[in-house]
Amino acid sequence: MNVEKFIKQLKESESYKKFTDEMNEISTTAGVDGYQTPKAFSPQSGEGKAEFDAQTKDNAEQFGYKIVPKVKRRNSISKEQLMKQESVYKQMMSSLQESSYKEYKGDKTKTTNEKINTSIKELNQSLMKVERAVGHALRLKTEMAVDQRLLWRSSHSRLIKIGERLNRIGKKINELGA
Repeated sequence: MNVEKFIKQLKESESYKKFTDEMNEISTTAGVDGYQTPKAFSPQSGEGKAEFDAQTKDNAEQFGYKIVPKVKRRNSISKEQLMKQESVYKQMMSSLQESSYKEYKGDKTKTTNEKINTSIKELNQSLMKVERAVGHALRLKTEMAVDQRLLWRSSHSRLIKIGERLNRIGKKINELGA
């Protein structure tokens, strides 16, 4: 049997006509534009919000659902935490204020040994923070497969300068330990 004949017979059959008549009667809301305003029918605040919330809760419970309270995003930082971090940063920066060697040497509150030991302790803490920051950056670079060519030219030159500076510091540390 030819396919065209089969299709012609199918279209002429009673069941096909009945089926197409039913399909013409079906209506959907797919063609209706939705509202382009988020929360268009819910009060944001003020008048009616408490009443709306109560009605929403009643409707949800009626259908076996429950309203879950909104929670802050996990990674969001509150203003208090931000202010605390900012004050810690300011304290650290004020402690790093460069003083002259004359002031450092003339400080009568500590002995020479205490000054050197305190400096070594602070250097160790600072280097630990630097090492952690470098480790995080390296891990991110590795995980995200960042190519060295994608780094900015200025970042690459800064890395070279940092390496040279660390070499100079290493030599001075060796002299201090000798």
